[in-house]
Amino acid sequence: MADDQPRRGATGEMSLRYRAFRRMLIYLSRLLFGFTVHGAEKVPNKGPLIVASNHHQYADPVLVCMAVPRRMQWMAKKEVFVPPFDRFFYFIGSFPVDRQKGGRAALRAALGFLSEGWVLGIFPEGGRRKKQDAVVQNAPKSGVTMLAARANAPILPVFVDKAPNPLERLRGHKLRVYIGDPITPDNTSKEKRARGEVTGEVLRAIYGLKDEQSGVDSW
Repeated sequence: MADDQPRRGATGEMSLRYRAFRRMLIYLSRLLFGFTVHGAEKVPNKGPLIVASNHHQYADPVLVCMAVPRRMQWMAKKEVFVPPFDRFFYFIGSFPVDRQKGGRAALRAALGFLSEGWVLGIFPEGGRRKKQDAVVQNAPKSGVTMLAARANAPILPVFVDKAPNPLERLRGHKLRVYIGDPITPDNTSKEKRARGEVTGEVLRAIYGLKDEQSGVDSW
């Protein structure tokens, strides 16, 4: 799997191995959980992009990678990169971040990937929330907006629904992922106060997707 590790200067395209693995996961998730994506046509085909998603279950990064038809990169704490699991994290598009040294190294890495046209996945709330339909109460992390403004990259809001348990599945519940319209911060978003406002807008867009997109499934 070493060939699938993210590296600067790569094209950002899916390798054959990654593409096959992704298709297999989609097939199994459809079979077991009724995996369905709404709004897949809203994903830009090329150029730098930041995917901002809610985060309430461990599988969220993988589910977002399944829903977004482009190769993605994710920031992940370096503590999870231990053999043999590090190979899997690299494979799905994660790169290690040393939180003890602050966010500068992570910022440089993220901006580097975006400058080369990659898709960067971020959880604006900073970590998992136990409550799925949480009201936006706590101040979200404004790093997503700062990255978008500095890299001139749109932000794509994504909402990942809770995976149904066996009983819910028998009742027809599905594992759904909702994708919204891209949000493009302007130059004023580089200022701290403006960043907070735009990040709040992004978070509200994420949690509003489930109610807005209740129509026809994309696939």
